[in-house]
Amino acid sequence: MTRFGLLAIAAAASMQLARPSPPADLSALVAKAGVEGPLASWCSGDVRTRGRQGYAAAVMSSNRGGRYLVFEAGVPVVELSPFKGAPELACYTPAEARKINETIRQSETISGKVAPMFATTVVCGFVEDTTALCWQYSPKTRAFVKVGEWQT
Repeated sequence: MTRFGLLAIAAAASMQLARPSPPADLSALVAKAGVEGPLASWCSGDVRTRGRQGYAAAVMSSNRGGRYLVFEAGVPVVELSPFKGAPELACYTPAEARKINETIRQSETISGKVAPMFATTVVCGFVEDTTALCWQYSPKTRAFVKVGEWQT
């Protein structure tokens, strides 16, 4: 299975790939935060609080990588991780993330797991060619925590 194949397992509606131009509210959040660099990919969901939309975005810093950042109105931008190469980013509901975990568990070529711990969106992105990480916001620690990882 290709590295993109696992990201495509969840419902197509939840996965949002690079688009010609970002949504206006995301562009406004990026501008307000003063983040430099083109947005290569993004996805949206309840990244911190249920019922309040935010974005995870891949911001390129060079043709060899960039950073995965979280944007939400009224709160500081959070860096999830730097990445190397082309970004691959997706947002999942906890139920979709559990389905990905089941696919990983049944795979003979992919190792790892995804274990959502909260009701908020799970953000997953490849940080290297064969390694993906997943994060979720922890209300208790008020920080994004790693809730999964897999290698292809």
